[in-house]
Amino acid sequence: MNGGIEEPKRRTVRAEMNITPMVDIVFTLLIIFMVAAPLIEQGVDLDLPQTETVPIESPKDKFIIRVFDGKTEAQNKIFIDTTEVPINELETKLSTNEKLKAQEEVFLHASRKLSYGYVVRVMAIIKKAGAKSISLVTEPLESE
Repeated sequence: MNGGIEEPKRRTVRAEMNITPMVDIVFTLLIIFMVAAPLIEQGVDLDLPQTETVPIESPKDKFIIRVFDGKTEAQNKIFIDTTEVPINELETKLSTNEKLKAQEEVFLHASRKLSYGYVVRVMAIIKKAGAKSISLVTEPLESE
């Protein structure tokens, strides 16, 4: 004390970072991505050509699935090579198939009379079972 005058107290500066706003932002982004992620995975991936179609090599040793139409959707027939498989067992059969695991590509022959929704359903099952690529096999246009 100098002559009855008090010296002002010195304040110590604390250099701490407040991370609460950053944590709030991270949690907000996490919630946004958690909500948006299921919406991103809708649909079936197809790699469609950008030009005219050209014939491909004959799929002799390829993994082939054939879908034939019946009178009703319940009577539609699905064949893996030459074995008939009901649609409710298709994912199980495909996910345990060693040939599909090795090739990761499926050649899909679907009858033109099948409904679009049924073919997309079969394609979604094939994709879910682990196929990386689905090729839709078609017949060339007949010249008139």
